[in-house]
Amino acid sequence: MKLALFRADGSHRLGVGHIMRCLALAQGLEETGVRPVFVIRDYEPEITELIQQYGYDVETIAQDSSFPEDAFLTSEFASQHGVKLILTDLSNANALANLDEYGRYLETLKATGKFLITIDGLGEDGISTKLPFPCDIVIIPYYGAENRNYKFYSSTKSLLGPAYFIFRKEFIEAAKASRVMKEDAQNILVTIGGSDPLNLTVKVARALDRLSVTSLNLRIVIGPGFADSVRQELERTLKGFKGNYELIMESNNLADLMLWADLAITGGGLTKYETAVSGTPSIVISQDEHQLEPTKEFERCGTILHLGLGSKVDDVDIAKAVEKLLADDALRAEMSEKGRNLVDGKGIERVISEIPQEVLA
Repeated sequence: MKLALFRADGSHRLGVGHIMRCLALAQGLEETGVRPVFVIRDYEPEITELIQQYGYDVETIAQDSSFPEDAFLTSEFASQHGVKLILTDLSNANALANLDEYGRYLETLKATGKFLITIDGLGEDGISTKLPFPCDIVIIPYYGAENRNYKFYSSTKSLLGPAYFIFRKEFIEAAKASRVMKEDAQNILVTIGGSDPLNLTVKVARALDRLSVTSLNLRIVIGPGFADSVRQELERTLKGFKGNYELIMESNNLADLMLWADLAITGGGLTKYETAVSGTPSIVISQDEHQLEPTKEFERCGTILHLGLGSKVDDVDIAKAVEKLLADDALRAEMSEKGRNLVDGKGIERVISEIPQEVLA
């Protein structure tokens, strides 16, 4: 059995977007006959359980391991499993705060002789503008990535822009579904992300409870990295909600929920690309400073309305934005079309096509 090693991290603090993206690419590789194995820092058992739910093996590294320790253990796991391909998705706050160490970390992995692919962030949330990656392929799959200056090695192939955005199977299918924006919009989806450190989900619920509309259908996704108290707080907040609401624990098919929704309210992570590919107009609230610049950039494509940093957005701001979009079906239709023009759901195909056949053989 041919194997590939995925090295990514997720937690309540870091979010789970990097893990979910790697799971999506893992599914695509598995269809070519390459079975993935994951290596993660042991931040939270829920992340290990999430990966195992997809049927993949997980090796763990102590959460306080240094970069040299991490590199040694990851290299050992790669050797033990006999992989030809290592893929890293680690452009997070830890890497940004320790650029030189992270660079040496990647050099150690490349020195194993494996084919090395790295997924990087955009702008200030990325490494490639500050440090050359000793990798065979660097993927920066974001809107605006094509227009930056990078410190790539001449031997590194760069895959830039949303054409290479990596979607899970359900979103690849959602990209093919037809969408018609209803004049009488009633269905609202709230999905802030895999984690919600600012408790934005409750803030959004308070805002929706302010609306005078009585016919709304509200679905709220509670991600795997949410605090245990969120469900109870949401139920208290929505006790007098004038419409219908449903709390959804760790949805297995977020794409179906987006296709159901006339409007989505999301965090500023990777979810905004999922609403785009499903043709779902959305209101986006950034969860931290690192999300601000990429989300401001993304807003220029016309598929979202960005309200800014969650800690500075209040209930009234959210309620006004929701009322505006619910009342304007032409604007929602335009946002839907622009989202689908931006991403087509074929990013995994394009990424895999760039990996040499001898690596996958």
